[in-house]
Order: sequence, then structure tokens, then C-alpha cells
Amino acid sequence: MDKIALSENDKSAFISCFVAGYIVHLFVFTNIIPNSDGLSRIVDPQQMTISGRWFLHYATSFNGFLQAPAVIAFFSVLFMSLAALLMVRILGIESRIFSALTGIILIVFPPAAFTYLYMFTASAYFFGILLAVAGVRITQKWKYGFIPAALILACSIGTYQAYLAVAGALSLMCIVLQSLREEESVRSILFSALRHLIFLVLGLLLYLLILRGFLWAKDLTLIDYHGISSMGDKMKPGALLSLLGPAYRRFFSYFFRPGGVSAFTYPFIAFLNIVVFLYALLSILVMLKTQKAKKHPGIYSMIAAALLLLPPAMNLAVFMDDTKEIMRYALVLMYVFTTALAERVLFPDKQMAQAKCCGERSLLHHAAAGILIAVFLLLDGCFFQVDNKAYTAAATAHRASETFAANLVSRVEMTPGYHSGMEVIIIGSFPNSVYYNGLDELQLAGAPVDSVLPLNKHIYYYLNDWLNVPWQEPAEEMMKTVSDSEVFRKMPLYPDDGSVGIIDGRVIVRLADHYTPKNEYEIQYDQRR
Repeated sequence: MDKIALSENDKSAFISCFVAGYIVHLFVFTNIIPNSDGLSRIVDPQQMTISGRWFLHYATSFNGFLQAPAVIAFFSVLFMSLAALLMVRILGIESRIFSALTGIILIVFPPAAFTYLYMFTASAYFFGILLAVAGVRITQKWKYGFIPAALILACSIGTYQAYLAVAGALSLMCIVLQSLREEESVRSILFSALRHLIFLVLGLLLYLLILRGFLWAKDLTLIDYHGISSMGDKMKPGALLSLLGPAYRRFFSYFFRPGGVSAFTYPFIAFLNIVVFLYALLSILVMLKTQKAKKHPGIYSMIAAALLLLPPAMNLAVFMDDTKEIMRYALVLMYVFTTALAERVLFPDKQMAQAKCCGERSLLHHAAAGILIAVFLLLDGCFFQVDNKAYTAAATAHRASETFAANLVSRVEMTPGYHSGMEVIIIGSFPNSVYYNGLDELQLAGAPVDSVLPLNKHIYYYLNDWLNVPWQEPAEEMMKTVSDSEVFRKMPLYPDDGSVGIIDGRVIVRLADHYTPKNEYEIQYDQRR
């Protein structure tokens, strides 16, 4: 086990992450804002084997499978604070201020907020991040630690596949930092790199083997959604190489191109990201230049290879055929890596890291540190605004959804001839215009604010779970039959007069011109276990 005694920088990372988590995300912790998949359930056992997330059911048990914001908030912030503590140990960050910056950025980075917009599963996802970080720490600390660490990583990937990126990027960062240490030999670096490689490959293989076991035991097949059922094909060398280009382009677009891959990369944030990136690059160059002993050419090669692999490793969402912000959390490691590199240059020994040195050189270094600290604080402030903008947009979207649904229910119940227990057939989905509140400031592309009620399968979930309206979803064939009928085609669209009527003893509501059959993955999802 890792040493139990906590150093001052351990405490700085943990406390800063914990406090910042509650300050920045208090809005979502004290309100139920169901949106996206969360609208379909209040209580859910998260049996997501068909999505490849065989460990999600167990990771969600911390909050009893309930969408309970206060409970989820405590566990999720606790898990992230522990991850911050382990991360500063992995990267050897000794400075209290840099440890605190690491803890804060980990929890305020917008993909963390987007994760909270899936509140019903947030604690499990943050636990998955903690497992990925813990696996890297165990691999780093013990000679044969990669064996138990691989199982831990398998559980992390089994919670959410995107967290393979967290472990992979952290492992590469470990190799770079070890290679930059003057006293390290080529042999010791190669040995460490091999252990990390075995950890990652073995963890992925264990994940796949355990997944196959769950699929066999439950007689299931992987869902055909975002390429999940074809994960094996994407791991072939040719497929991986073909995605390297898009992975690099998306990485740089995410950080440096306003309005590019990331909806929240505004010009000012892009400018701050450029400063961070240049700071990291300059730190590496300074360390290479100031080494007293001549480096072996192999070490330079390993540093270059690890640095080249970092962007695609952090951006594994590209390889998973998805572009959701929640899958891009590993990109936060660019900021964490910069703090670790900067500390090596600014405070090359523990005494300097603890700010106990003095003199002209120390003052110069502290001035350079002040620039980085200021940049991180500005980023934290910008991310605070982005996070709460997303929460406000999601809250207004939910209120709009609730109002629309309540009005629809009232309209049905006021239809002449309606009686309790009558079958209600809703053709179509809630239009996108339902969620728009007219405030351009709250339109944040990529935030899951659409309530997913535009998807067929969620309307009846929402009515049953959130509004306590006991209308049962009709069979697929019934929906198609009604949609194809002549009487239905003559009905106007809701909310016009005549858009709700009773036909053959059933209430028919026309929200769209025709019924869109469910996708195969939607049918599979209904049968998940």
C-alpha cells in the first residue's frame, strides 16, 4: 500500500479539490436537473453490460442507484479529491500551491460539469477516474504492481471506456518525467515504460475478457450504438493509424481554436491554453538544456515518442467514435502535466518547492511561478462560468420540458370522452423549440440540455418517472399502424385544435408528421440487464 501519512502537498491537493468541487458545482448539487438519459429514470440499477460498462452497476451502488444529488455530490467530490492526491504523488509535485492548482483544475474542468449533467451516474464515473489514477500509482510504485493495477484498470474501463485515456496519458506523463530526471538510466526508464505498457494492455484485455463473460452469462450482445459493438475492429493497427490524424487535429482544435471542437473554448480561454502549452514546452526544453550529464540518445527518443503519443492518448474519444464532452475528461491532464513540468524547472528540489529558499534565483523563479498561477486562476474563473452556464441552461431546459409535458397531459385529460386507464398514443417527440428560452447566452453547444425528449423512447419514461402519469408505452407495431392511418394524417400538429383526439377508443396525440421507428440500439436498451 501507498504510505498513509499525508504530506502538506497531499493535503493541499485533496482539500483544494474538495472545496472547489462544492463551490463550483453547488448549483447542481442542490437541485435535481434531470436531462439527457437522466430523464428516463429516477431509480436505475445501471445494468449497462450491453454498452460494455459491466462494472457500472457496482460503481453506482454508492448512492443506492438513486438520482440523489447531495449523496452523489459527496461521493463524487471525495473520489476526485482522492484522485488529486494520488496524481500529485504520481507526478512528484511537491509544491503546495501547485498541488492546490492541480486539485482545483481537476474538478472545475468543464467535462466534469458535463458529467454532473448525468447526475444519476456521476459518482460512478468519478469513481472510475479514481480507479484509473490508482492503477497508474500502483504500477509506478511497486515492481509487480501492474498485475493488481490491471484489474483495477479493467474495472475503471468497465465503468466508462473513456477512462482508459486517463490511465494511458498519466502513464506517458510518468515516462516523460522520469526520462527528464538526470539520474535515470536508459535501462530503468525502459523497465518503467514496459511495466506501464503491460499495465495498460493487460487492463484492456482483462476488461474485454470480463465483458465477454458477462455477455455470455446474461445471454446478451453489445449494443449497436456509437460503434460499441465493433470495438474489436477499431483496435486493429490499420484502424488505429487511420484515426491518429483526427486525434491530433481534435486535440489542438479543442484547446486552441475558438468555436472548434469545444463549444466553451472562447478566444480568451484559447489564449490562456496557448500560454499553458508554451509553458510546458519551454519547461521541457529548459530541463533538457540544463542537464549536467549528457543524456543517452535513447532517452531523447523515449521523451519524444511519449510526447508525441500524449495528444491521441488524452483524446481517445476519437477512437471511440464519440465526441461528447463527458468522454474528453482526460484532456484535463494537459494542465496537470504543465504544473508538474513547471515545478521541476522552478523548484528543482524539495526545499525550493516548499518555498524555504531565498536569493535572486529564487525570486526569479517565484516570478515565473506567479505567471503560471495567474493563468491557472484565470482558467479556473472561466471554467466556473462555463460550468454554471451549462447548469443554468440545463435547468431552464428541464423546466421547459416539464411545462410542455404538463400542458400535454392536461390537454389529453380534458379531451371529451377521456377516462382513466385509456390508452394514450403519442406520435412524434417533443420538438427542439420546447427547450429554447430565447437567451443566446445560455445556448452552449455540446451541453446535454435537450432533455433527449426528442428521442421516442424517453417520452413515456419521462411521463411515468417524473410526472407520475401512468400511461404505458404502446407496442412498436401499434405506433406504426396509427402513424400510417388516414385519420392520423388528417390531424393537425400539436398544439393546434384537433391535434389530440379519441380514435377507436384510444387517445391519439400528433406531435410530428409521422412516427419514427426506434433504432436497433433503442430496442436493445429497453431489454438491457
